[in-house]
Amino acid sequence: MELTIGNLPDLSEEVDKGILRSRILNAVNDMLSERYGIKKPCSNIIGKEISKNEPVQKDDDAETESKILIPVQEPKYFFDQIVLEDKIFEELQYAVKFETVQEKVYTEWGLQAIEPSPKLALNFHGDSGTGKTMAAHALAHVMGKKIIPASYAEIESKYHGDGPKNVKKIFQFATENNAVLFIDEADSLLSKRLTNVTQGSEQAINSMRSQLLIEIENFTGIVIFATNLAVNYDSAFITRIKSIHFKKPDGAQRKKLWEKMLLPSLPLASDINTDELAGIEDACGRDIKNAMVKAAIKTAINGAAQITQQDLSDAINEIITSNKEVKEGGTSKLSDNEKIQIGRQIRQKLRKGTYRRVRQ
Repeated sequence: MELTIGNLPDLSEEVDKGILRSRILNAVNDMLSERYGIKKPCSNIIGKEISKNEPVQKDDDAETESKILIPVQEPKYFFDQIVLEDKIFEELQYAVKFETVQEKVYTEWGLQAIEPSPKLALNFHGDSGTGKTMAAHALAHVMGKKIIPASYAEIESKYHGDGPKNVKKIFQFATENNAVLFIDEADSLLSKRLTNVTQGSEQAINSMRSQLLIEIENFTGIVIFATNLAVNYDSAFITRIKSIHFKKPDGAQRKKLWEKMLLPSLPLASDINTDELAGIEDACGRDIKNAMVKAAIKTAINGAAQITQQDLSDAINEIITSNKEVKEGGTSKLSDNEKIQIGRQIRQKLRKGTYRRVRQ
């Protein structure tokens, strides 16, 4: 089999040409042999010249990946929709009033001398379903701002070098739109930087995290990070952001949550007792919302006239039981360093023949 390669360098020395072709052949044959068990399929290289006038086909995926397509949204939630403990509301009120005193504190009182980039960088951390996303939207709403929701997947790129550029772009985008930047699942971005870096992909991750440190330091707007794995954060990030812990609701808060979910437009039976429903522990705000939706849909499907206490009780208990089964049967989330080490071990064993690849 012959291998055709376009635009081989036009080397003047025949010896250099031969060395180049030989090395390419060896590399290709080694890869095919190691990965697929194919022994020396390529015997020759044919150099194909591409005319300067010939259009080069662009990689549409690369074009798309280099752009950040994140919408600027109106906030979806408001403070009267969420139930949080008083301490968290006080912290959020501090954030709301930040801009009203920014000019006085930093300019009139001269605080800009020690903090040249006045910013509000918050970290909402806590269990899933405790209101972190809703609080970010509510904060943007009360400030009269739009919100830019982003995630690690929208910032990270498979093309080396794009990650740091995307981090810079998204902060610039937030500044240009005077919007609250909300980065969910932030532990993927704010995790400890990798050590013993040996691969380009690992270096790219570290570069992206270093760029994020720079952007947080220089940003003059409002950025909110959210995670349920703050324990993975790099200490360099922790010292630059103000953390607010979102806890699971207690009995009184669960009662308020149920009362907010029992909309007057719903066909509710007279036997519904929010005290009894609030007594069902381990339920977070999202669980209660999902239980309400589940009970309503089931009632409609069954053709029943009303949503009953039993419907709601069954729905919330099923959700809590399902959550526990998933947690007990799941595996803990590995850190990036652990993933890298495992990957290296697997590759070493593959090279040594400890594992065999299964051919499809």
